[in-house]
Order: sequence, then structure tokens, then C-alpha cells
Amino acid sequence: MLTHRVIASRMDVKTEARTRQVNFFALSAYWFAWEVHWAALLGAALQGQIARFVPAEFIGSASALLGAAGALFSIISQYGFGKLSDRSGRRMPFIVAGTLCDIAALFAFAFAPSFALVLIAFVGVQLALNAACGPYQALMPDHVAMSSRGKASAVMGLFRLSGTAVGLLLAKLFVHQPGPGVSAGTFTAGLVHLAEAVAAVLIVALIVTLVGVPESKAPQPARAQRDFGAWPARASFAWLIVSRALVNMGLYLILPFLAFHLRFVHHVGQYIARSLDMLLIMIVCALLGTVPAGIAGDRLSKKRILFVAMFGLALGALSLSFNRSANALTWSAIVLGLGWGAYYSVDWALACNLLPPGRAGALMAIWNIGASAPQVAAPIIGGLLIDRAGAWSGDLAVGYRLLFALVAVFVVLGAAALVRVAEPREGLATQTG
Repeated sequence: MLTHRVIASRMDVKTEARTRQVNFFALSAYWFAWEVHWAALLGAALQGQIARFVPAEFIGSASALLGAAGALFSIISQYGFGKLSDRSGRRMPFIVAGTLCDIAALFAFAFAPSFALVLIAFVGVQLALNAACGPYQALMPDHVAMSSRGKASAVMGLFRLSGTAVGLLLAKLFVHQPGPGVSAGTFTAGLVHLAEAVAAVLIVALIVTLVGVPESKAPQPARAQRDFGAWPARASFAWLIVSRALVNMGLYLILPFLAFHLRFVHHVGQYIARSLDMLLIMIVCALLGTVPAGIAGDRLSKKRILFVAMFGLALGALSLSFNRSANALTWSAIVLGLGWGAYYSVDWALACNLLPPGRAGALMAIWNIGASAPQVAAPIIGGLLIDRAGAWSGDLAVGYRLLFALVAVFVVLGAAALVRVAEPREGLATQTG
């Protein structure tokens, strides 16, 4: 244990030196593009393709198939390329290659003329962008000291939420809701323009991160393996993955099905546009609390901030489940957004503070299974629940109300798992004065 502490102390001293050189904004720039990409795709483009090719009574099953297949390959890709980047000691070549392949897959998704080809293209998107993300998400623990990770996580959260807002705005601008008045050519042209905009954002953000973040070679495998063997926070890291997976199970039940919730529960005509409006309200509210919560996370318990965030998420989900008025949906979006922002601002920093030196690429990919695995499970559970409850009751709205009650259940279970996480004291800045 003493040897581990000495090694960790020496590694943190080296990391502190790198922290003074790294630019948090350059470090987070690619996260902005990442969220633009996924917000546009998952927030509207995917629903548009489903509504275009799939009958209403099978929307849940089609969403389950797309989400599960895509996320399964994202897990494989993130872990595999994250581990390869650990072994090679290089992150940037994987980030560049994955980004370029993703852009090609985006255009294939836009031109897909059938549901089967939409599925294949979406799997390609997941494989490519996650090949970049696995190594990219290791840059923070590579470059940022434990005492500054709350601040860095807040900047990252700000960029991610801003990227989500931009992605939703792009989707609102380019994605057409399928219907009698929208031709196949018009719909496809909109997706092509969306792919062009997202590709431009990815390229610009990639250049900013490449220029602003110096490549630093990871520790040698033998050294890293010794540190891993003496890792005292292994159990807490595992419980944090469980907690994150449960919370994300709830969050990933919201995004794919919110538009269809508005369509079948509240009978909203322009349901895709209204869904994007609600998501944008959530993002604005999330942005309001992200930076203060992240900065506070360097001095206050990150776990306490996460508990408050989870309470907001559960409350917002329950309000969506029981809400009978479409006019009151804005309040649900506000509560969900505030909880979402607080959660985003510190969960990354807490995970980084539990890592041993030299294993960031593989272990952060494992930790991110807490987000990727729910992308597999949530659409399956949600899609089957919606279709079966609708068939059983004769009312499609029943399944969507049950779905949002289930969101709250998963968030509460995530809070219960977080109780088992022992937060390292080294993750808090020294209090003075």
C-alpha cells in the first residue's frame, strides 16, 4: 500500500506539471463535436428514419433493434481501441482515424433507402466514432491532476451540453418529420445537409484538440500493470459503473422515446419539433448549473452533488409519467434539465479520481460501459414495454406512461449503488482560510 501511495504521488506530481500546460477548452473541444453528433442523430434523425420506414405498432421494436445493435458495437469499439491506445502510448492517431470513418458512415446513414440499411449505417457510425472516443476520453486523466478534475469536468460538461444544444438546433433545422407532405427526396436532402454540418463541426473540433492538447506517452505497460495490481479503489470504481449504468438506463429511455411519447400520449401534431423544443429547454437549464456544480465538486463531496442531481432526474421523470397536460411539459423539462446538468458536471471527475496511473484508455472505456451498456438494454426494455403494454391495453399511451415511471425507478437504484462508492479525499482541493 505504501509503495502504491508513493507511485501515485509521483504520478500526480507529473500530472500537476502537465495540468499547468493543458488548455481545458482545447481538451473539451472534441466533446462539443461528439455531443453535436449524437444529439442530432439520436434526438431527431433516428426517429425520423424509424417513422419513415416502420409502422406505428412496431416503433418500439425497431427502436430497440437500432439502439441495441449500435450500442453493442460501441462497447466493443471503445474498449478495444482504448486498450490499443494504452499499449501504443498514443491517443491522437485513433481519434483522427475514427473521426474520418464516422463522417463516411454519417453520409451512408443519410442516403440509406431502407430500414435494413439504416441499421447497417448506424452500426458503422457507432463503431467509427467510438474508436475515436475510447482513446479520447483518456486524455483528461492523462493530463489533468486530481485536484483540478472538478473544474476540468465542469468545462467538459459545459462543452458537452452546449454541443447537445447545437446538435438539437441542427436537427430542428434539417430533419423533416415524415408524412404525406414530405417527399423521400426532401427527407434525404435534409439528412445530407445535417451530415455536412456535423462533419464540419467534427473536423474543426478535431483540429482544435489536436493543436491544443500535446500528445503525452502513457506509462510503460509493466509499470502500469504493477500500479493496477495495487489499486485500492477497485470496488468503488465497480460500484460507480453500476450506479452510472442505472442512471443512464433512465436517461436512455427518455431520448429515443420522448417524441413518440408526445405523439401518442399528448397527441402533439408536430411531435419531433416539440420534442426538440423540450430537449433544448432541458439543455439550457442544465447549462445554468453545470459550471458552479463542477467547481464546487473540487471542494465539496461529488457524491452529494450526484445525489441531488439524481433526485431532480427522478422527479422530472415522474412528472412526465403522470402529467395529463401538454402545457405543463415545460416544467418537467426544466426539472430534468437541472438534474441532468448537475449530474454531468461531476460524474466524470469522480471516475477519474478513482483511476490508477497508466490505465486510463482501457479503464475509462470500461467505465463508459456505464453509458454504452444502457444504450443496448434501454431501447430493448423500453421498446418491448411500449409495444406489449399498448397491445395489452389497446392504448399506445399506456406504455409510454409506464416507460417514464421506469426512468425514475432506475435513477433511484443508481443512487442506491452510489452509496457504496468511497470517494477519495485526494479529489477535493485543500481548503484554506
